[in-house]
Amino acid sequence: MHVDREAKSAKFWLDPDVTLAENLGYSRKELRDIERIARENLEKLRNEWDTYCTGNLRVN
Repeated sequence: MHVDREAKSAKFWLDPDVTLAENLGYSRKELRDIERIARENLEKLRNEWDTYCTGNLRVN
């Protein structure tokens, strides 16, 4: 998942867990907030990604 704002950019992996892959400009607090939001919406984010890539929904 990519998170971009102004001159800031971060990349998080969603599988197998939410993990920061790259950060360009976000503070630690901002990264914690982004990670928290991603974790709260993890299933939806994974489903959206699966739909985008394959047209299939993840079933758990």
